[in-house]
Amino acid sequence: MVLVVKFKNLLEMIFIILLMSVTQCHMQEAAHPTLAPATSSPSQTNWQQRAPTRNNVQRWRANQSSAPVAASSPHCDYKELLTNLHDRVSLMVSVDEDLRKRLENIENKVVQFESSNLARMDSLALAQMDFGKHMDLMEHIQRLTRHGVDELLGEFGEYMRIQNDTYITDNRNHSTDANDVRTNILRKTRQTDFTPQPQQQRSEPAPTISESQKLDALATLLTSTRVAINALQSQLQTNVTKLMQQTSNLQRRFNNLWRRQQNQGGFVSAPNFYATANTPQQLTTSCAQGIASTNGILKLQLTPTSDPFYVACEDQLAGGGWTLILNRFNGDINFQRGWMEYKHGFGNLAGEFFIGLDKLYALTASAVHELLITLEDFENRRKYARYNLFAIGNEQESYELKLLGTYEGDAGDSFSYHAGSKFSTFDNDNDGCVDCNCAQSHKGAWWYNWCDQSNLMGPYYEKDYDKIEQYRGIYWQDWLGPNYSLKAVKMMIRPLNVDSDRR
Repeated sequence: MVLVVKFKNLLEMIFIILLMSVTQCHMQEAAHPTLAPATSSPSQTNWQQRAPTRNNVQRWRANQSSAPVAASSPHCDYKELLTNLHDRVSLMVSVDEDLRKRLENIENKVVQFESSNLARMDSLALAQMDFGKHMDLMEHIQRLTRHGVDELLGEFGEYMRIQNDTYITDNRNHSTDANDVRTNILRKTRQTDFTPQPQQQRSEPAPTISESQKLDALATLLTSTRVAINALQSQLQTNVTKLMQQTSNLQRRFNNLWRRQQNQGGFVSAPNFYATANTPQQLTTSCAQGIASTNGILKLQLTPTSDPFYVACEDQLAGGGWTLILNRFNGDINFQRGWMEYKHGFGNLAGEFFIGLDKLYALTASAVHELLITLEDFENRRKYARYNLFAIGNEQESYELKLLGTYEGDAGDSFSYHAGSKFSTFDNDNDGCVDCNCAQSHKGAWWYNWCDQSNLMGPYYEKDYDKIEQYRGIYWQDWLGPNYSLKAVKMMIRPLNVDSDRR
């Protein structure tokens, strides 16, 4: 604005100087009316020649005497000055308009930056509050865990004390039983001695049992009893484990059958005999749950209250279980679209498509995901780039690329440059470039920074794919560069806990 004010002051000074020059020229012409003899008409000259009187001769002499004065007077060509000034003023007006447009663009960018920073600060404050709540919950769980461990240790000590007391009592009971047995034997022996017996029986000697033999028999009986009890306990534990495994297998088969019938549209309601009253029905939230899809298409529902939607699954690459979010291979779908179309998604799941930013945000917000990008050129060579973390923000945050993990692959890392950038389309400029619109200049949509090192949503080229205008194609800078448009690309995501879930 200071530059514009100085420019206006300069124009005013030039106009004042020009006005003073023109005024001075007019004053000189008024003071010397004979300075322009060439302007006299031919009729006047002829009249003067036809009437050569004495006055004309005197006037001619006076003009001849004043001619040197006229030759020495300054010449005022103010029309040429006005023309030059008009040209300069026109040029300066055009420069002024350009400066105004640039200033307006800069002011708009500043306003956008301020609003985005405020939104980011609000989101950071909310994230900090959530983190504080999670920390409090973890501390509470830790306290409960410590309390539970202390209780278990106390119960275990009490159990060991009871076991020791029981063992001592058993030994005492065994000794008492041994004494009782010995007393009974002595009693029987005495009765046998006083009871009259036949002659043959009196002649036979009475069997004698030593105390050591009795104790050995009792110890053997106790040992065999404990072994039998341990065997029964292990068998019971084995049976319980098998029963739990069979129950879980039946539950899994029932859930798979229920989801398959629901996806095929022929669902018949059946009771869940294995679920308790407080256990909700498990939902299909990703392609990584091991559920059979129909022609690669699966119906997902992230929460019990959310609307279900269909996705395309990829079960052949890197262990399977991937949910496709972008697929391009023949150029049937135009990807130069506006904000609303990218928000809701477009295309056909059986062909080229983009899943939509709303669905992508819902998926990455439901669980922590990883990202896999596959690239293919027109010579059928394939490369890939894999990132172990991936998540975007909501629409209020312009679907910002909030989380992008460590790179792995053979295509080169051309996506980390865009981490933290907001999504932009030609009608919604959220890039980091102050005086440009990357989506308009590169004819696509992406998480543009200033501007990009990759653009998988640019125009598709079937001819001259290796000679495209720079940055205006489906390109990956670290593989084949920005002047080569790729033949096929895929973007797919998968929850991080898929391996643990399958195990």
